[in-house]
Amino acid sequence: MIAITPAELLLFADFIHGRTGIVLNNTKAYLLESRLAPLLDEYGAKSFTDFFYGGHRSEEWVARVVDAISTHETSFFRDQRPFDLLQGKILPEIIGGRQGGKGENLPRLQIWSAACSTGQEVYSIAMIIAELLGSDIKRWHITITGTDISEAAIKKARQGLYTSYEVERGVPPVLREKYFEPHGEFLKVRADLQALAVFAKSNLLGPPESRGVYDLILCRNVAIYFNQENKQRLFDMLSASLRPEGILIIGATESLFGVSDRFLRNESCNTAYFQKVRG
Repeated sequence: MIAITPAELLLFADFIHGRTGIVLNNTKAYLLESRLAPLLDEYGAKSFTDFFYGGHRSEEWVARVVDAISTHETSFFRDQRPFDLLQGKILPEIIGGRQGGKGENLPRLQIWSAACSTGQEVYSIAMIIAELLGSDIKRWHITITGTDISEAAIKKARQGLYTSYEVERGVPPVLREKYFEPHGEFLKVRADLQALAVFAKSNLLGPPESRGVYDLILCRNVAIYFNQENKQRLFDMLSASLRPEGILIIGATESLFGVSDRFLRNESCNTAYFQKVRG
């Protein structure tokens, strides 16, 4: 495996920070070496300098480097407590506060899973909603939007295809039976559940774009990779994307203290959540 020099590490760290907001310090040399090694081999590069200057102007090259560096570790119902919070409090309160309707007057529920990786968080939320609403789900207009900076992750999320291991490690048997179907060597998310989900590639720190306005946003374990300035940018953007008094859920080890005053911290089901402050 080709070793990365301190100067090359700085070169890639600056580039990746500029493109994604992810901060890579001098302890991340092995991460870059291991994750980019297959690409160096493919491009026939003899050093990280050759690899950088040989391809960094190509959008395909940029996308593949970002895919390689981005963390895609996820699972269905990962860190169970936020999903207990959604099922036991947040979603029942939103649903209970809206009356049913007909035609274009169907009540709406708009949710955003930011940095959704390969889609498991989105489909976990969809299963909770399906369980809460039952047959009444047909009387709602529901959209769960999943976005991620990785095109490869979004492609897998759209397919809704997962290995038995990926499904069994997080989804209880009763939900596996209801919401997944065999598809060759994979399990596929049932079509009516997939219909609730929309996936798109998006850079959370990229230029302003039309993101919609949401009742609920999950942005978990993302800000930990950003510096203070970009954390503030991120949470300002998330606040602007929430309806008045909308709900934000972040990672268990993350905090908004000293970062944003646009949210009020609450706690239920042994889990913190943040409500947008009116103003």
